Formats: sequence, C-alpha cells, structure tokens
Amino acid sequence: MKDITYKYINYKDEKFKQVMYLRYYILFEPYNKIEKYKYDDLDSISIHLVALDKDKVIGYSRMTNTNGKGKITNVLVSIEYVNRGIGFEMMKKHIIKAKEDNMSYIYLSARLDTVNFYKKVGFQCEDKVRISERSGLPLQKMYISYL
Repeated sequence: MKDITYKYINYKDEKFKQVMYLRYYILFEPYNKIEKYKYDDLDSISIHLVALDKDKVIGYSRMTNTNGKGKITNVLVSIEYVNRGIGFEMMKKHIIKAKEDNMSYIYLSARLDTVNFYKKVGFQCEDKVRISERSGLPLQKMYISYL
C-alpha cells in the first residue's frame, strides 16, 4: 500500500504504547493465556519495525541480533489491514537490515497457519513443531541463512 510507511523505532518511543496494545490484542488475548502483555527482556535490545497508516501503528515486528543471528518475533498486522502486503514488506525490510548488520542467519517461530506466508518470503522450515509456553499454540521454527 502506498500510504503505509515503515519505520524503526526505539521501545521508549511514544508509538510503542500502540505496539504494546496490538501485541496483546492480536498475539495473546485470543488464546486466554495471559491477562496483560508486559515488556520483555528483548524489548530493550531489539530493533522495532512499525508499519504506519498516518500516525497509527497498524503493523509491527521485532528483530534481535544475538551473536550475528537475527531472531524475529511478534510479527503482526492489525486485522483491518491483513492481506495487503504489509507483513511481507516488514519481513523484506528485516532481511535487508539483517544483511546490513552482517547477520548470517535469521529465524523465527511461526504459527502453523502462517508457515506458507513465511515460505513466500524465503524462510525454510527447521526442526519439528513445538508448543509455545506463552500461547499454547504449535509453532514451526523457520530460518533464512546467508552463509
């Protein structure tokens, strides 16, 4: 979408309040596993990519660089913006950023209903499916390697 802009923000940015709401509302509330989503240990050491429609956060994803490997977490797009290419664009931006930051490998844990989306972006499946401790959902580890 041409009106959507993408921006990396710090977790102390004012827009991060919108991120916190969306993370809980989209990723956790539907599964009734936690009552409130709080900051976690990765927030302060990660880069945070937001998709904006004017001043409203409508998409979000986080990437953490650990020893040259990028861990992508909390990928989400607001329900009214799904299927408009926003998630795909965010993943492309993370791939570019990972290359710029000399990461040799990026990985994520995908819900089973999103595996095909990540395959279209270029991720491959790895290992067996595991159950998330937070959501209780089955997750598939996926990766892209630049070696």
